[in-house]
Parts: sequence; C-alpha cells; structure tokens
Amino acid sequence: MTFWKDKQGNELTFGEFMSRWKKGIEGVTALQQLKMQINSMCIMIIGLICGIVITFIAIERLWWLTIILFGGLFNTLVQFLGVWQKKKMLENIEKEFGRLE
Repeated sequence: MTFWKDKQGNELTFGEFMSRWKKGIEGVTALQQLKMQINSMCIMIIGLICGIVITFIAIERLWWLTIILFGGLFNTLVQFLGVWQKKKMLENIEKEFGRLE
C-alpha cells in the first residue's frame, strides 16, 4: 500500500518512509537543532509579548494572566540566551576546526 511518493516518483510504503525519515533525522547536526530552537523561541517570544499587550487592555480582569505571561517571557528569554550562547560556541568551534560531523 502506497503511503508517499519520493522526489523521483517512487511509491513508498509507510515502513520505507519511516526508515528514510529516521535516516534524515539522524543526520541533523547539533548546530541545525540549535538554529531551529532559536527560530521557534523567537515565535514564542513574539506570542508572549502580544499576549502581554492584549492582557494590559483588560488588566482589571486578566491581571493573573499577565503575571503568567511575564513569567513565561522571562523564562523563554533566559532559555533563548542559553541556546544562542551554545549556537555561537558551536559556530566558533566549526570556524576553528572545520565542519563538525
């Protein structure tokens, strides 16, 4: 039973698709993972800031939600800083020693 077609048009079963997907995921480098985490965290930070702005409009009723969003923003910013530092460190290592495998 066909589950997917690859770029060459070959029909793949679910098992073949999953084995190819697993090989692709195993090939992801640490630097690629960190770049994706940074992109995702930027989206989260934007969402938290927008939520804080919106809750300020109805601060009398949503004060508790504002506190939660500020805590989430602070936590996410600290995580972002740590991931960004790891990314810079890996980029410096790659620059000094060449591409890491």
